[in-house]
Amino acid sequence: MKFVPIPRGESIQKLNVLFASGSAPDVIHEFDSPFRNQLYASKQIMPVDDLIEKYSTVYKKLLQKYPELKKAATKPDGKMYEFGRVQRLVGFQALFIRNDWLKKLNLKVPQTTEELLQVAKAFAEQDPDGNGKKDTYGIALSSETGATVDTMFQNFGWIEEGGKMIKDWDRAQAALAFKKQIYDSGLTDKDFLADKNGQKSIQDWVSGKTGIFVGRTVDTVNFKTYYEPLKKNVPGAEVIAIKLPESPYGRFAAGVNNPVQMTTVINASAKEPAAAMKYVDFMSSDEAAKSFRYGFENVHYTVGPQGCPVQKDPEKYKTEIAWNVDFQLLLQQIEMGDCAQVEAQLNPDVPLEKDFIEIIKQNNEANLASDVKYGRITHTEHFPSLPANLQTIATNTAQISDIYNKAIVSGDKYTVDQAMKDARKMWDDQGGKQLEDFYGKWYAEQKDKAFLAADMMKFAKK
Repeated sequence: MKFVPIPRGESIQKLNVLFASGSAPDVIHEFDSPFRNQLYASKQIMPVDDLIEKYSTVYKKLLQKYPELKKAATKPDGKMYEFGRVQRLVGFQALFIRNDWLKKLNLKVPQTTEELLQVAKAFAEQDPDGNGKKDTYGIALSSETGATVDTMFQNFGWIEEGGKMIKDWDRAQAALAFKKQIYDSGLTDKDFLADKNGQKSIQDWVSGKTGIFVGRTVDTVNFKTYYEPLKKNVPGAEVIAIKLPESPYGRFAAGVNNPVQMTTVINASAKEPAAAMKYVDFMSSDEAAKSFRYGFENVHYTVGPQGCPVQKDPEKYKTEIAWNVDFQLLLQQIEMGDCAQVEAQLNPDVPLEKDFIEIIKQNNEANLASDVKYGRITHTEHFPSLPANLQTIATNTAQISDIYNKAIVSGDKYTVDQAMKDARKMWDDQGGKQLEDFYGKWYAEQKDKAFLAADMMKFAKK
């Protein structure tokens, strides 16, 4: 076995070079769905149905247990071309709110978008941190928080209506008007557009300046990013994770993970496809999963009172185990039970970690509640890839976001109504109708076969 190192930040460029030179690996692990779809379209990867039938034991059993794996891996020609991993559906993004500020200002948790606006206004204007200055933000508007405002209004560009997949404009207008109202009322950072990667909004949150913010609860690094530094800077801060407020279009999940994620393909030029299949089987096995995730018993971990692995030496774990996440692209987390969840990796005997365990619980309840919907047709990783000509159209029409941003920050000079007219004109001028035809046709033909939102919900913990 020979491993070929691929820089994660440059994986597409590196793999394209290797394929062009005929030296790409037999087994390719890659997160990027459009790239894998490109490999399928150019016939550079092989169908794996026969390989699984002839040579697999481990993965074959996984397909029997989780038929959604086959559904997600099957391409338009009816054959499987990908292998993947299955994990429990959990809350990925979280709408955090400063509960101590709610208490101080005698406010309730907002249940509707209008109530959210009122709470944000109070947070910005009524000195919730008690320093005598008007220096707090009601709500962030850059990065993930801004995107979550779109989620509140189900503004994802494409919706299912009357059994068809259509381009939506009403939700886009409602989300834009809401953001503009936040901005015009002075409830957010006036320079949020300059915060391209969201780092400024994180800093404002952990320094105690922002009352409503979207973070994450799916990894221990989220504890160290969004909670621990806030409590260090503002020991009295009390954080809760709440449901997204209801908009006129419904109540939606802030964000959940992709429970059936395709990650792995086999090179069509592989000289030993049977060996490649055996490798996939090993990397999908319980034995490999436990070793990659925890290391070796009595070397890297011991079994704790709850029956889960507990690190013996954090530094040893960091240097010998924690680096290997890119070897876990076939790790079947759902098979590892509760011990694989982030809560099990936090220590309830440490007060701040105990707090974050509770926030994780709140967020899962918020995202997976019975009155909450997943607003997208499917996770973006399961959308079909566009042909090259339509990719160009998609890139060009994406500039519509610049029109929306201009409307948010321009006051009366550039209204929401004018922005929507200009956005629709750009859509039409750049060939958006072709995208509507493509997605409409895909949905009409594949909605009974494709991996869609209803399939995702099956992986929530019962």
